[in-house]
Amino acid sequence: MLRAGIPLIYRSKVWLECSGALEFNEPGVFRDLFLESSRFMRETKESTAKHVAMEEIEKDVTRTMPLNVFFGGDGQGVDKLRAVLGAYSLRNSAVGYCQGMNLVASTLLLVFADQQEAFWVFVAILEKILPPDFFSPSLLVSRACPLVLLDYVEEYLPKLFKHLNDLGVDLPAICFSWFLSLFTDCLPVETLFRVWDIFLCDKDGMDVLFRVSLAILKIGEDELLRCQSISSIYSVLESIPTKMWDPNMLLKASLSFRGRAFR
Repeated sequence: MLRAGIPLIYRSKVWLECSGALEFNEPGVFRDLFLESSRFMRETKESTAKHVAMEEIEKDVTRTMPLNVFFGGDGQGVDKLRAVLGAYSLRNSAVGYCQGMNLVASTLLLVFADQQEAFWVFVAILEKILPPDFFSPSLLVSRACPLVLLDYVEEYLPKLFKHLNDLGVDLPAICFSWFLSLFTDCLPVETLFRVWDIFLCDKDGMDVLFRVSLAILKIGEDELLRCQSISSIYSVLESIPTKMWDPNMLLKASLSFRGRAFR
């Protein structure tokens, strides 16, 4: 079912159960965090020094997915996004709020009508599926991912690696956002959901991120090899994932890397 895609009607239930969110769910905790974060939000509007995370959240909630009717302008998703991010910033004050978290939370809210369920899946992603400190003020772990990807490109796509290296292309700089956003800022939404079907239900979510990244590069390899300048490489690399309208093609390509020794 995962390879074929989880039916829309069952997706939220499967994500909730397979992600490990139910292991974190504590009755009443989200409500308490939400109420406390709402108080901080009110104080933030008067004195932003009281809570830096809340100030950053407030900046981002109104500019997240601005073209989506659910979030754009006064869409009902804005308040839900503020609730999820605010509650998590208080649950995990060491992280607070970091770049990329708004994209992950808003994507969950496109699937979950219940903001509380979205919150607990968000917790499972950050605290179980992803490595510790993936989202942190320094972003050290997430910044390391595209560097590791570069090693995999050298190993599994050697011709492309040599071509990029010869042209002096900084592949990690381009691919960093793939990891930080968990592909939310580059893949078409239906393809993204299919990737997340596997990411949230696979025993190793990080393995999925690397396999999908390699698959994107493999699919675009011929076009990239024809590029003869850094600017053309950058342009193609930015456009390839946005044109992944066929999730089956992407996931099939990612399966060719399944079983490889990702470390």
